[in-house]
Amino acid sequence: MRSPLLRFAADEKLIALVRRGRDDAFDVLVERYRPRLLAFCRNMMRSSEDAEDVLQEVFVNAYRAIRADDRPIAAKAWLYRIARNRCLNELRRNSAAGVESMDVFEATEPTAIETVERREHLKEIVIDVKRLPEQQRAALMLREMEGLPYQQIAEVLDTTVPSVKSLLVRARMGLAEAAEARLMACGVAQTALRSASDAERKAARRHVRHCAECAAAA
Repeated sequence: MRSPLLRFAADEKLIALVRRGRDDAFDVLVERYRPRLLAFCRNMMRSSEDAEDVLQEVFVNAYRAIRADDRPIAAKAWLYRIARNRCLNELRRNSAAGVESMDVFEATEPTAIETVERREHLKEIVIDVKRLPEQQRAALMLREMEGLPYQQIAEVLDTTVPSVKSLLVRARMGLAEAAEARLMACGVAQTALRSASDAERKAARRHVRHCAECAAAA
C-alpha cells in the first residue's frame, strides 16, 4: 500500500524510490504532474483526445528512462521536454488540423457565472496562441502557465536563455498584433489589402485570418 507521506516527498526522493522498485512513488509523480502536462499537450496538439494519448506515452517513456540508469533528473523540466518531443513526433505523423479546445488555460470546467463574452474572449486567445510558431507557443506556455525560469525553459526547448527571451518577446508581440487585427474594421481591412504600404497590408492580412467575411471577400 502507498504511504500517505509519499505525496509530500520531493521529486528526487520519488525518483530514487522508483529506481528501487517502488511503483507507488511513480504514481505520485504522475498525479503531481499529470494535470499541467495534459494542459501543455492539449495546447501543443490542439486536440484533447490526441493529448491524452501522447501523455500516456510520456509517462511510459519517463518510467522506462527512470529505471534505465541512475543519472540525475530534474523531473519538472525533464517531463516537459519528453512531452514536447512526443507532441512534435505525433504532429509530424499527422499534420491534419486538430479539434479546437477551450480548456487549455483552465484546469477545471468553466463555472456557471462565466459570461458568454468571457468564453468568446478565451476562445480567441486560445486560437491566437495555437497560431503561434511551435517554439514560441511552447516557450509561452512554459513561462505563463507553469512559471518555469528561463534556464529550465531553455533545457526543455534545447536552446539558450537569450533565445528563450527572444521567443517570448516575439510570441507576446504576435498575440498583441492578433488582438489588434481582430479589432480592425472590415472596411478598413479590405481597403488596406490593396494599400501600397507593406505594414498596412500585413495588418489587413492578419485581420482576414480572423474574419470569415473578409476572407471570403479576399
